[in-house]
Amino acid sequence: LMHGFVLDENGNKMSKSLGNVVSPEEVIEKYGADVLRFYLLWASKPWDDLKFVWEEILNINKMFNILWNVYVFSTTYMSLDNFNPIGLTEDNMILRSEDKWIISKANTLVKEVAQDLDDLFFHKATRKINNFILEDLSRWYVRLIRGRTWVESDDPDKLGAYYSLYTALVKLIEVLCPIAPHVCEEIYENLVKGVNPEAPESIHMLDWEYDDDAIDVELEAKMDVVREVIEASIKARDMAQYKLRWPVSDITVVSQDENVLNAIEELKDIIKDQSNTKDVLCASEFEKLSFNAKPNLKILGPKLKGDMGKVVKGLKTADGNQIKADLDANGSVTIEGIELSSEEVLFDSELPDDFVSSEFDGGNVFVNTNITPEIKQEAMARELIRRVQDMRKELDLDVEANINVTVETSEEFKDLIVPQSEFISHEIRAKSLIISDTEQCSTDSDDFTKEWDIEGEKVIISIKN
Repeated sequence: LMHGFVLDENGNKMSKSLGNVVSPEEVIEKYGADVLRFYLLWASKPWDDLKFVWEEILNINKMFNILWNVYVFSTTYMSLDNFNPIGLTEDNMILRSEDKWIISKANTLVKEVAQDLDDLFFHKATRKINNFILEDLSRWYVRLIRGRTWVESDDPDKLGAYYSLYTALVKLIEVLCPIAPHVCEEIYENLVKGVNPEAPESIHMLDWEYDDDAIDVELEAKMDVVREVIEASIKARDMAQYKLRWPVSDITVVSQDENVLNAIEELKDIIKDQSNTKDVLCASEFEKLSFNAKPNLKILGPKLKGDMGKVVKGLKTADGNQIKADLDANGSVTIEGIELSSEEVLFDSELPDDFVSSEFDGGNVFVNTNITPEIKQEAMARELIRRVQDMRKELDLDVEANINVTVETSEEFKDLIVPQSEFISHEIRAKSLIISDTEQCSTDSDDFTKEWDIEGEKVIISIKN
């Protein structure tokens, strides 16, 4: 900061006489030295004056809290399964596309941050680190692998998730440690040194390196497409007021871009999981759209004059889909004896009642919101699971704790969730699950019991640890 001034959030130069000075000690006392160090490099370009804004300090502090939460999530599950990355090879584990993606992103981060630091572009380096922590690691990869942490400890698929998360965290703290040495050293001591006594004594003794062969630029680009598609599907559901935890029969991704369609095909399983859909379809156009034809008045008005009325009527009564097909095939169509070109006919598109759509950069997503009996069963099962998980949190149960669960409800609701018993039991970690109508079911007085309203149905859930 020797080059310029420190300004307050209103752009005024900080000085004792103005009473707007914020001391480093004050920030460190509230948020720690790591937050201040990161913020000073983040807040301005090297050639600009620093504008000190408390709200931005809060945002950086939030980023560090999120990093810590990811670290705690990782070490909690890894320690439960006695995970040790030493000696792991691809023969011992399964690396999914999302695993290879996060490893690629982590190595890309090291490569790009190294270049930014060499160029003294500290503001760029800190923004890349911030984006990796918030968007790539916390909001995306951890979300993708949560379900995989619940399977058996030696499952190769689970080991692949652990290995990839471990690799990403280690690469992250390697690039973050010059900026935030204290938190990175603490994470290193437990995450790396804790499982490998032969590792260097400090994170600052590690070499700064990345694996160029692990960087897959095409995969990173494909994942960007997939994330946009998933966000579009969520937006479409929101417009239809269709809950995300309710599954849908299918979504259709429509695009004219072959790269987009290839990305969807390759990473279809991720879209299925994160969009909560049974199937993902790809197409260059959405065949279930219906079209209504109408005249382009701007062109046809001066041309037809008195004949405009019969053309309007003819287009209105004709099959819009057929007119569009004829125009696409021949470039013209004859209505009431008058030949019309493609430019002279406009179309309004109409979705079927059970579909809702949303745009993304590259195409459209069409979500099928038709609720079949099977969809209704799974939707109600997920609603029940959510309530049981809330009760587990209230009891502050360990993530591995198994429980006995009794559900008292109406015969109608019982018929919906009984076919989903196995799925429910797995998700809530139930040793036993009893589902019965209210008149036939009894519970112990020491059970934790709550009454819920699930889509208008009275449901009483009892948990015993």
